[in-house]
Amino acid sequence: MSEISVEHSAPEGGSQVDPAEPTEVEGGAPLGPAGEKALDEWKRRAKEAEKASRDQARRLQAIEDRDKTEVQRASERAEAAEKRAAAMAQRTVRAEVRALAAATFADPSDAAAFLDPTDFVDDDGDVDTKAVEKALADLLKRKPHLAKEAAPPSFDGGARTTAAAPTDMSSLIRQKAGLG
Repeated sequence: MSEISVEHSAPEGGSQVDPAEPTEVEGGAPLGPAGEKALDEWKRRAKEAEKASRDQARRLQAIEDRDKTEVQRASERAEAAEKRAAAMAQRTVRAEVRALAAATFADPSDAAAFLDPTDFVDDDGDVDTKAVEKALADLLKRKPHLAKEAAPPSFDGGARTTAAAPTDMSSLIRQKAGLG
């Protein structure tokens, strides 16, 4: 018979330790006051080391930037601007796809998920709306389950009108005679 190993991990967002509750180690035994104090010290040191690491990274970047020529710095700024422009163009295309899909798709974000935004942007960064409409129509043909459900048929029969007021024989004779 094989043994099953269980891996313990901390939650992603981190957790706050309540000093009133004893913390348990993996074996299940509480740490006690000395262990709690050591744990708090370890956390404090970890935060300090993380802060020092960020500071060192900033200093290293500053040193590297200082040694670069103006052309290199301008080139890096241009590359960063191009990346931002490409990201903005993709967000614009996704928004356009969702807007056009709202009329025919049950969930417009499905249409944006199935289509590649780079297919609809030209060299100038403009969105080709006609191509988006064509791609949406093609997507609905291939995947009809993404379309909005048709409204159920109405068995109402239409608007009702009330019958005209009954007329008496004298008014009918006058109407036929053309008197009124």
